[in-house]
Amino acid sequence: MRVFRSLSLALATTAALAGAAAPAHASTAFHVDSAGYTCQFPDGSPQTATLTAGFTGPDTVAPGAAFGLSDVSGSVTLSPAASAWLTGRGIDGLLGGRVAVFVEAVNGPRSTDNPPAATNKPATWGPGPVVVEFAGGRSSHTAGASGTITFTPGQLILLLSLHRPDGTPTFYSVICRPPAGQDAAFTPALPIT
Repeated sequence: MRVFRSLSLALATTAALAGAAAPAHASTAFHVDSAGYTCQFPDGSPQTATLTAGFTGPDTVAPGAAFGLSDVSGSVTLSPAASAWLTGRGIDGLLGGRVAVFVEAVNGPRSTDNPPAATNKPATWGPGPVVVEFAGGRSSHTAGASGTITFTPGQLILLLSLHRPDGTPTFYSVICRPPAGQDAAFTPALPIT
């Protein structure tokens, strides 16, 4: 519970910083269809998940300029084993929480260590995989000197406020990392002009 609150506070305090770097001409939609992850569950077991996500960013960015990405949104689909891990502990849905998607770019690095997190959408889970949908994240970046910026999905932090039928509150913090060498990228690339 203490870890959940600390991470929530750390992610929330960066929201004001990201607002200052909102894109001037944010009209391009960026998207990644499928990025794989290995997540460290609370008992230490590695579980797999898949991210589908998108955000809105500028059409172009000037060399060295600060810019922001808005409405970082999408879903994290847990593998059958990860879904069974949750449902086997009497959890049948999501009350809320946050997801922080670390959007990375070599030629446009993040300008904050902790991106403002997106908000989880409440859901009741039935048979099939557990899906965590989220919306409203942000990410602040600084453009390189020239070329293009290709964004890639980096680390995920899932702060999960979970539902049990008996009403007992349950909170889990889960960190997910992409496998080394994964070739998933948001498209299109962002031109530096």
